[in-house]
Amino acid sequence: MLQITHKEESGFHYLQSLITFYGKGDQVEVAANNAFSLTVKGEFGKDLPIEGNLVLKAAEWLGGLYPDQSKASVILSKNLPLSSGIGGGSSDAAATIAALLDLWGIDLNYSEKINLIKASAILGADIPVCLAYHLLGQNFFWIDGTGKEGKPEALWEEDFKEIYLLLVNPGIAVSTPSIFKAYDKIYDKPIMSPTSSDQLLSFLKRTKNSLTSAARELVPEISEVLRALNQTPSCLLARMSGSGATCFGLYDNPDNCMAAGKAIKESHPKWWVMT
Repeated sequence: MLQITHKEESGFHYLQSLITFYGKGDQVEVAANNAFSLTVKGEFGKDLPIEGNLVLKAAEWLGGLYPDQSKASVILSKNLPLSSGIGGGSSDAAATIAALLDLWGIDLNYSEKINLIKASAILGADIPVCLAYHLLGQNFFWIDGTGKEGKPEALWEEDFKEIYLLLVNPGIAVSTPSIFKAYDKIYDKPIMSPTSSDQLLSFLKRTKNSLTSAARELVPEISEVLRALNQTPSCLLARMSGSGATCFGLYDNPDNCMAAGKAIKESHPKWWVMT
């Protein structure tokens, strides 16, 4: 979920958002080299520019913090669609930072990890939570702010009953700044984060993604994706992710999730589907 409570004087929107990590996605490989470089491959790699790429920026930024370490070549396998509202670019940058720390044999203590997570906000508002996933070993995070504070709150260290996700994208890239510009500025009342994983589904059902209406105006196909997800048997919840256009469906077992993905792919073969 993603709710917007107000806009900061800095221009950043103040968000409350529950974020989890999917377990599938792009892949980052690093190797020592005499200069930082980036090679992009994969299904969606051909459309991704090298110059100004966030992955390369992240590598160079970390290299500046550890100037005695080697430079590195980075290979990014881009398996996720671009500008799709699922944090692919930010997650790739965070994965690059984590991979370089491993390459260099740098073992941070907890305090150092927290400091690096906070500092990474200079690269982008979504980088800290993605880096926290790698460095803290947690999978659920609560954001209460702009993201630039670098203080994602890890949730639910206890055992969690798995919920299965189906991701569907209509094949349309969405500009996050355009969605925020179109947002109707009807701000949400602040809420408390769920206190246990048992509350997750009920919590989600009484919250929302506040950017959905604006995204639907710009990309009407999002409504079609949500309708298709809601029509699959046993869908617990269907919602847009981030600023779109990717939407997700939640299912209580893998068979229902796989069956839903197969049915949607058969009825909409041009859509991107991942289970």
